[in-house]
This record gives sequence, structure tokens and C-alpha cells, in this order.
Amino acid sequence: MTGRSIAETARVTAAWTASYTPALRVARGERLSAGGTDPDNPGWRWCVNAEGLGGWLPEGLVVEGRASMAFDSVELTVRAGDLVTLLETHAGWWLCRHADGCVGWVPDANLARTG
Repeated sequence: MTGRSIAETARVTAAWTASYTPALRVARGERLSAGGTDPDNPGWRWCVNAEGLGGWLPEGLVVEGRASMAFDSVELTVRAGDLVTLLETHAGWWLCRHADGCVGWVPDANLARTG
């Protein structure tokens, strides 16, 4: 469901602050209700778990009311100038690892590859 994997470095060009907490973490097979798509970020769908916690998940992750794979929607708060390792991409966002070890999603528009 997610895009390609990579392991290169990028510099944060514009700060990003995680837009919601707690993040939605789902296990493969977990029951979810799929809602609307994100008009500002195509490829993402709002989903809600049995406890009522919602988050943006890749479109197509929910199949017949269940998660087809594990996924963590946590966003990474970063500052301009930070270096991150790009781990995986999906629909205009990168899953990044910060130098402090934290991992989360950052919009592609806020990143510039360094090499």
C-alpha cells in the first residue's frame, strides 16, 4: 500500500508540526471505518478505529472493513535545516527518521534531497 522504499538523506526546507495527536496506529486485520479522502493530499483517506480514534491512512489500506497491513500515521515535527533519512514515500509524503531517532511522516514539499 505504501510507495517505494529508499534510504537517502534530505534537508528540511520548511518546518513541519505534527497536525494531530495521538496518531492512528493500526495492526493488520484491525477493524476500521473508512471515511472521506483528503482533498489537499490525494491518496489518503480518513479512517477511524473501534475506539473512535481517527487518522489519515493510505487509500486502499482498508479492505472490507479491515486494515490490509499495519500502518502508523504519526507525523514528524521538524525544523528547517534538520537532516532526516527518507525511509518510504506515499502520495506526497515521506516517512522520515530524524537524527534523534524519531520516525514520522513529513510532506514532500518540506524536504530537499541532499544526495
